[in-house]
Amino acid sequence: MGVDDSGVASSGKLAASGTASKSGSGTVGAASGAPSGGKLAASGALLILDSTDDKGRRKPVMQTSAACVLAAIGFACLTVWGTYIVFSPALPLLSFEPMEIAILCLIVSRVVMDACLAFCSRFPDFVFRRMRPLVLPGSLFLFAPAFLLAGASWAGLVPEGWRMPCAIAVWVLLGAGELSLSLVWTVLFSMMAPKWTAMSIAVGGALATPLFLLVAGAGSPLMGLFGLAFIVISCMVLASVLVSRVDPDTLEAMEGFQRDPSITLKAAASIAANGMAYGFVVVMLALSGVGAVLIASAAGIVGSGVAIFWATKRTKSRWDMSGMQRLTVPIVAASILFIPYFGHAGRIVCGAIAVGAFAYATLMEWTDLVVSNAEFQLYPVKRYAMGRLAQWTGFALGVVVAFFAFRAGDVAIEGLGELSCVIAIIVVAAFSLYGADDSETEDALLSLMTASAECPPSIDPPKNASPFRDRCRAIAEQFDLSPREAEVFTCLAKGRNAEYIQQKLFISSNTAKTHITHIYRKMGINSQQRLIDLVDREEQPPVREERDTCDA
Repeated sequence: MGVDDSGVASSGKLAASGTASKSGSGTVGAASGAPSGGKLAASGALLILDSTDDKGRRKPVMQTSAACVLAAIGFACLTVWGTYIVFSPALPLLSFEPMEIAILCLIVSRVVMDACLAFCSRFPDFVFRRMRPLVLPGSLFLFAPAFLLAGASWAGLVPEGWRMPCAIAVWVLLGAGELSLSLVWTVLFSMMAPKWTAMSIAVGGALATPLFLLVAGAGSPLMGLFGLAFIVISCMVLASVLVSRVDPDTLEAMEGFQRDPSITLKAAASIAANGMAYGFVVVMLALSGVGAVLIASAAGIVGSGVAIFWATKRTKSRWDMSGMQRLTVPIVAASILFIPYFGHAGRIVCGAIAVGAFAYATLMEWTDLVVSNAEFQLYPVKRYAMGRLAQWTGFALGVVVAFFAFRAGDVAIEGLGELSCVIAIIVVAAFSLYGADDSETEDALLSLMTASAECPPSIDPPKNASPFRDRCRAIAEQFDLSPREAEVFTCLAKGRNAEYIQQKLFISSNTAKTHITHIYRKMGINSQQRLIDLVDREEQPPVREERDTCDA
């Protein structure tokens, strides 16, 4: 049973119950069926998600400050869970089995998740409409067997002959359950105001590092499992609560968002190459022991710190995904190249450097994905599924390669050096092929968003002058501009440039320029002056201009 159906009374039900109680008797709570103190407390706590704007209208739940805070906490829990899974062969959730079996379970879970992602990309609406039950109780039922098996194995309750088949079976379920939890957070962040998205994700990533070190470095396996279970359940509950508070009309509208473009072949190749490098480094660290995992994971705080710094400067800089990849790809490639030429301690240092770069890249990729979804009204389900499918396919390949290189047989240092060179070359070559160039995706997006602009409609100005904001709204409606494009249009009509729009609307430089391009193509114009002239085609100037988003 989901949290929204049983454990939490909605604000509307709370108000109705309170009214009935007061009218039935002189004492609050005297009427039968009045909510208990626990339900009142829970409902009161959720009232922080209800907020109104300056005009008294209820804000979308994911655009409230309380939801941003809860989303940062939820993302931290999600990151801890994702990091724990990839390092699980060295951690209590899976280390009760020999390393060979643990690696096999990890690979099986990634293969199952790839199958689920392929299904999700093929039938996105089917998955989207069932998000709430997939999170709770779906994820809980799929994750619980892995925790129960690990706890029972550490307690000596599982016969040795049963552990391997049981471990493979429960990790099949875990691979299927991981999709639903990460997908719902993608959808939730895609509803958040871009002003806060980057900071919420970056702060969540920073919080994840100490939480991971706490549960992964716990004194006993059972204590660590209890801590991890608490974090995972918290992630589920937060996701379920936020989804339950989202207006159904918002979810219905999201189904009508643009379905393409999702991901280009070149971008998929680059993502898969980075996933392979990550799998290679992860297995090397896992085979080095828990200490190596903890040391390398601590480097994630560096990547999170860089992401936080970028989030504070996002609207004032031109730093974007291409800049991120130009920074991280050389670091990852160099770290892998140097691995064969160091001993145990040196390999851990190389792994830690790579993990720090991967942490930063992951936070940037999450931000870019969900902000693009929000800004350009892109359907998040298929885009998420296609990107993660490429990532986890590459990761599984990297895990297999690393296992045979570091564990299954004695590999000479020359052979390991050649292998590291090959992986580094693949990463660099994939980046060179892709070049962080989204021109194909951008062209496809522009063709979708400007499909109706081949024959732009003519504007017949009203006989009587109208206020500036009304004129902008009328033109935006006639040219079918999206709500965000309408805001950018108003700024352009006031003579603002892209840099001003970037800072005023809290969007990146590339996003601002893309919006401007969309507007020009939809309207069939090629300059800002023509746009201003179109707005000024009124018989009389406005007497008084209302304040709007772009007033200085």
